[in-house]
Amino acid sequence: MITRFKSSLFAHIFATTTAAIIVLFAAMYLLAVPFIQTTVEGIEERSGRTILNNVYAMVEQAHLDLEKYRQSIVLERKAQLRNIITVVDARIKILEEQVRTGKLSKEQARHVLLDELRHIKYGRNDYVFAANYRSVLISHPDPELNGADFSNKRDFRGNLIVPPMVDGALSAGEGFYSYWWRRLGEQQPTEKLSYYKHIPAFDLIVGTGVYLDDVEVAVRNKRDAAVEDLRRRLRETRLAKTGYVFIFDGKMNMLIHPNSNVEGKSVGHMLDPATKTPLLPILMTAADKPENVHYKWDSPSDPNNYVYDKISWMRYFKEFDWYIGTSVYVDELAGSARTLRNRVLAVFAITLLLSVLLIYLFVKKLTDPLRQLRDTALRVESGDFDARCNLSRNDEIGVVATAFNGMVWRLQDNIRHLDTKVSERTAELEKAYEELKELDQLKSDFLSTVSHELRTPMTSVIGFAKLIKKKLEKSIFPLAAEDEKAAHAISQVRENLDIIVEESERLTLMINDVLDSAKLEAGKVEWNFTTVTPLRLIERATAITTPLVEQKGLTLVSEVEPDLPNVRGDENRLLQVLINLVANAVKFTEHGQIALRAERQGEFVRFSVRDSGCGIAEKDQGKVFDKFKQIGDTLTDKPHGTGLGLSICQRIVQHHGGELWLDSTLGEGSIFYVTVPLKETI
Repeated sequence: MITRFKSSLFAHIFATTTAAIIVLFAAMYLLAVPFIQTTVEGIEERSGRTILNNVYAMVEQAHLDLEKYRQSIVLERKAQLRNIITVVDARIKILEEQVRTGKLSKEQARHVLLDELRHIKYGRNDYVFAANYRSVLISHPDPELNGADFSNKRDFRGNLIVPPMVDGALSAGEGFYSYWWRRLGEQQPTEKLSYYKHIPAFDLIVGTGVYLDDVEVAVRNKRDAAVEDLRRRLRETRLAKTGYVFIFDGKMNMLIHPNSNVEGKSVGHMLDPATKTPLLPILMTAADKPENVHYKWDSPSDPNNYVYDKISWMRYFKEFDWYIGTSVYVDELAGSARTLRNRVLAVFAITLLLSVLLIYLFVKKLTDPLRQLRDTALRVESGDFDARCNLSRNDEIGVVATAFNGMVWRLQDNIRHLDTKVSERTAELEKAYEELKELDQLKSDFLSTVSHELRTPMTSVIGFAKLIKKKLEKSIFPLAAEDEKAAHAISQVRENLDIIVEESERLTLMINDVLDSAKLEAGKVEWNFTTVTPLRLIERATAITTPLVEQKGLTLVSEVEPDLPNVRGDENRLLQVLINLVANAVKFTEHGQIALRAERQGEFVRFSVRDSGCGIAEKDQGKVFDKFKQIGDTLTDKPHGTGLGLSICQRIVQHHGGELWLDSTLGEGSIFYVTVPLKETI
């Protein structure tokens, strides 16, 4: 181990890492332990509140369960009532059939029905009743109530009894209604749930009901079972070491308490030993408030000695009129924090020792292969190109060792064959250069040949076509004009000659575009840079393009900023750009005007061509300057040119040190801008 510390890399990494770990652990301890102690005390305190809230939630859930239980019983009673009226309804259907077949009159059937209803009894003296639309009981098993007018009769709580059922039956056909009434043969009223239904065939409201006192008995039994279950669970709940949960009601009866001497008894007489005031009112006042209650109490290990500080948190559950509290000794809250602090200190010490050991093993594993790589590199540096690193690993260090060996091998091989490779590569470069020169010459010869071979015959075609048309117009057509058939043939010949001339001229323009593009790309264009006056350039462009604009019924407007300075450029090439832009504007504009303008913009003169045509979609604007690119459907629209015009214009403008761009809105038109540097800035 001592030998390893002699390695500067090992000693540096180990010392630095160990020092960092020690400082980190010291900082963690100094920062964490006070924080942990304070936090744990807070956690213990919050635990008291959390347990209180959990118990409150348990009580709340018990209340919800009781309500659901009550509702389920009520729903069961409702189903029973529906079934009873369903049986009655079946009997009514039979009577209706007898009325329909003439066996009984409607009044006879109604009398039979009312008589039968008075004798129906079930359960604990439960019965079926019937009322007319005026809320008069026309069928009731109690002789005192049979025939009684209940239109203004109310239960002992002041609620009408029969009219709400009559109204509900007439509006909805059926329904349920609760009121307080006495059982048949009894005097004490209790809550009753009735189901009523409209019998339009006999102008009756039929109903039956069930008393809910047995429901409350079942609910009370369920509640007692829930309280007993809660008591069992709370006896097992502890805060800190000896803290507990207790529950008393608004009458100060202790319902749940871990001390059997207190549970189930009235505790309103209990006093705070320090202030000699009743303790429970103080606890009741603190319910649902953020403040806790501090008081003195005795300890299980020191009974009847009320000198120990205790803390309680309280909540009130209104539905049960319960006060729920948690109680714990203050000293126990800090005890957990002290225990945790000591355990954290022990864990820190053990972790620090293990960390130092792991650092030693890690640094050893890291530096051993690096030392081997270092020794091999020193041998190569001293001229031993046969040296190799024998590391065989499946990690990054293994990759570095393999790469290092490969580098040494290639270095050794390159040194042996360096002169041969230099000579071979030089010969290859010279051969490639000669081939490029030969290809460049072939390209120049091809352009020269194509220029002569294509332009000369097209010029002849156009010339002879025009000459033929002129001779025919002068010598032949006048002689045959009077013959109707000849006149028709003359018209076709004229049209065909016009097509030949027009298409030949268009083909010539296309050839010129292709050749100009090729020359620009090959750098074979001859430029004639002179001083160019923007006004003269605009005037020439206007004069040349006016016939083209007027032929389509458009208007050409030109405008030049006063005192515009000169630019330096090839006037004919710049004129070619403006003519091409105006021709494009005419091509894509059906009505309106085309504006040709020149103005100064900083160190440039900016020319612009604005049209009111169809415009160019934003997605297509970046493509219009590409070679052989035409916007639109070239399958359905006849192409106008080669698609090289704007590409040629862009190359010409760029050669002048300017820019060409556009601003277009689909359906509103386009503006093409050209900038050329001022003569003074060249």
